[in-house]
Amino acid sequence: MNLRKQLLTRNACYKAGRKITPKGIMAHSTGAANPWLRRYVAPDDGELGANTGGTHWNQDRPGGRNVCVHAFIGRLADGSIATCQTLPWDMRGWHCGSGPKGSGNDTHISFEICEDGLADGAYFAAVYKEASELCACLCRQYGLTEKDIICHSEGYRLGIASNHADVMHWFPRHGKSMDAFRADVKALLAGGAPASPAAPAAAAQAAPSGPPYKVRIDTALLNIRRGPGTGYGITGAVREDEVYTVVEEADGPGAKKWGRLKSGAGWVSLDYCKRQ
Repeated sequence: MNLRKQLLTRNACYKAGRKITPKGIMAHSTGAANPWLRRYVAPDDGELGANTGGTHWNQDRPGGRNVCVHAFIGRLADGSIATCQTLPWDMRGWHCGSGPKGSGNDTHISFEICEDGLADGAYFAAVYKEASELCACLCRQYGLTEKDIICHSEGYRLGIASNHADVMHWFPRHGKSMDAFRADVKALLAGGAPASPAAPAAAAQAAPSGPPYKVRIDTALLNIRRGPGTGYGITGAVREDEVYTVVEEADGPGAKKWGRLKSGAGWVSLDYCKRQ
């Protein structure tokens, strides 16, 4: 997971400062064909890119609406996928409205996945993976399980949210449901790996040996960093289906494992690489 923080301190929701005790997580998607985080998050931190249209949510009431979520998942300016935290996790968000049984705003941490045209399988795979890792992290932090994760449309059926279709207008297009998503988060919590976003989990294999070995890049664009962690500067990028040799592994923030490229260009997150 590539987790960043850019709190929306000018949003009226943030300024209200109400706290919650998180009892669940609610997944949303934006409903706009725009996968770029800068569409919603500002100011530019050097990697988001600048929002020049005034559409971002770091303003009192974006578009005159009472809206604010805890995080967005989408593309940075270089095309790589990231999660951007926009509210403290225990702050009451404005993300789902209410229903006859109350409001998920009072109980649930929320995140929005930035939609694209809904047909790009590679983009879906990347944001799905990022979302499942975010949920696993939040479950550990707040003592939740995969059973505490719902989407907006499920919240409506439970009577705690307004009538929205997300994310079930998108996930089934790529062979996924919320039950499958919860199962993948459960696997992460158990220390395993989630199923591929478009296929069932592969049969278990013997643990591979250490470096050197070759990897194929498994996301549209992946940052190369000076060291093993998201705190290191970006030196370049690699692209989907390119093959590289990893000569060293290391632990570091932002990934389960980092790999140093034989070329000397730097380190990449092995979460987005397939071993050959």
